[in-house]
Amino acid sequence: MALIQTSDLTQRIEFIKDQIVKDEDGQPIKTPVTVFSCWSSVQTQRLSDVKASIGTVLEGTLTFIIRYQQSAELTNDMKVLWSGKTFEIITITKGEFAKDFTTVIAKEVQK
Repeated sequence: MALIQTSDLTQRIEFIKDQIVKDEDGQPIKTPVTVFSCWSSVQTQRLSDVKASIGTVLEGTLTFIIRYQQSAELTNDMKVLWSGKTFEIITITKGEFAKDFTTVIAKEVQK
């Protein structure tokens, strides 16, 4: 039995990718473009996980759980846009066996 149900996917997120486009002066600039959006379950770290991750790459991360099959391929160079904040993807774990959910661990981008 899965630890999460489809009905738990209640938060809308977007996966964005930086793309180089030309501005009105013809100069190349980076601009974020939405690759796809989907429903997700957003999970924070438990207190024991927070303590264990201090000083590591996983410090201050969130976990986004999405459906396995999406309209586009998910890659590590994408970013997650949720609740007006941008998150850099740390790792992607696909549910290859059951092909049900994909777990994305991401860290908020400091502006």
